[in-house]
Amino acid sequence: MRLYVVTLWMGAFLLITSNKEAIAMFNPSDKIRPAECAGDWYPAKASDLSQMVDSLLNKATPPKLNGKPIALIGPHAGYQYSAAVSAAGYKCLIGQTYRRVIVMAFSHRMAGTYRGLEVSADLTAYQTPLGDVPIDRSACDQLLKNSLFTSNPSVAQSEHSLELQIPFLQQTIKDFKLVPIYVGKMSTNDYTEAAKAIVGLLDDETLLVVSSDFTHYGSRFGYEPFKDNIPTRLTELANQAAAPLLVADYDGFAAHLEKTDDTICGRGPIQLLLRILSMLGGAEGTRTAMDNSGQQMNDWTTSVTYQSFVYTRRQGTLTETERHESLKLARQTVTAQLKGEKLPAVDANNLSSGLQNKGACFVTLQNHGRLRGCIGNMEASGPFYDSILHNAVAACKDYRFVDNPVTTTELPDIDIEISYLTPMKQISNVSEIIVGRHGLYMSREYRSGVLLPQVAYERGWTREQFLSETCRKAGLAADDWKKPDTKIYTFEAQVFGEKE
Repeated sequence: MRLYVVTLWMGAFLLITSNKEAIAMFNPSDKIRPAECAGDWYPAKASDLSQMVDSLLNKATPPKLNGKPIALIGPHAGYQYSAAVSAAGYKCLIGQTYRRVIVMAFSHRMAGTYRGLEVSADLTAYQTPLGDVPIDRSACDQLLKNSLFTSNPSVAQSEHSLELQIPFLQQTIKDFKLVPIYVGKMSTNDYTEAAKAIVGLLDDETLLVVSSDFTHYGSRFGYEPFKDNIPTRLTELANQAAAPLLVADYDGFAAHLEKTDDTICGRGPIQLLLRILSMLGGAEGTRTAMDNSGQQMNDWTTSVTYQSFVYTRRQGTLTETERHESLKLARQTVTAQLKGEKLPAVDANNLSSGLQNKGACFVTLQNHGRLRGCIGNMEASGPFYDSILHNAVAACKDYRFVDNPVTTTELPDIDIEISYLTPMKQISNVSEIIVGRHGLYMSREYRSGVLLPQVAYERGWTREQFLSETCRKAGLAADDWKKPDTKIYTFEAQVFGEKE
């Protein structure tokens, strides 16, 4: 007997039984997960599936992106309903190379019944009609060392959200290894810890993919926040959900869910992705397509919204050459300062324009991840190169390490990082703060303090944690950010270091 998954037009699913003839169900003891959704959610015949996906990709018009995609969000309804939206995102992957794809999905059948993340302990491949995709066993085994990641094969059984992403990956990037993750119930701290584990796997040839549909509207979903002007209201709701996604704002997306109870089925994988992106220093999101089943069926009593997004790394102001020159100057300055030698002479005419222009920065010294000095200026008072010189010298004499100053013997172990700052902007609402993008400067009465963006995102802080820690840095009470006379400023930083 086989368990069939029958696609309904809104993208939900129904489970019924039938006998023998079709593709075998996934047996948890198997090493290869079969194509459970073939013939129901998408064509079972390889030639039909390939032709369908290629046709949709050819019709899609990719947006102009600033860089190589690092992440993607795509829907997972039956292909006849959502695949065109998926294709608009996956089209951006054509011509790119990835050796690993981490797909973060979830179980509809077991939603809310398991905590943490499911990662197979022994699968060797995922199967579709287009062939077998090998599992990255090394990556999976590394994740399973973390207690949040466990192996529970029943979670992936009869589940379509992850499988429906794979044919698009096979037709666009072709040769890759898969890390399949099913996200269950997670706390805020869980997202942080899981993100740290996944960040450890990331490099320039690893792609993150999230599987999620968006608003499920109608009585059958128990979600009818409005009953008039439904098409317009659904579009407004989709845009509200998209707003924090476009700037990779974890806290903003969580606030949207709390405010609207928006029935976004893949909210867990999305929140995990946003936490990962914030810990990478943020990202630029682009919405590649949007549609919904109500529009397709001309029936608004029940509707599922589909959206796709592609993410690239945030682009900074300084070029690669200017970053290299900046670090070289900082290294020469730190070396001279610690050795008691004359500081390097600078001929501004031989420097790139970015170093000649006005600029503010922080210079950070670390010894194998241990802070040894960090000094900077918040506002530009002269050329950027002068800020580098001044702050590199000051970082060597950071008052916090007066009893244990950095020494010449540490020079081979010192890593230098520079944070090139944008001008500060006073904010009126803390919802404007995006962890991963913003640093904070806070002042109240005669006290003030600053924390760079990376202090928050490397630790996986939420917005409120960031505000509280900045208060402490300023010598204020942890909740003084709530007081009306406290002034809060945001700024952005292009962070780069010798480790790159």
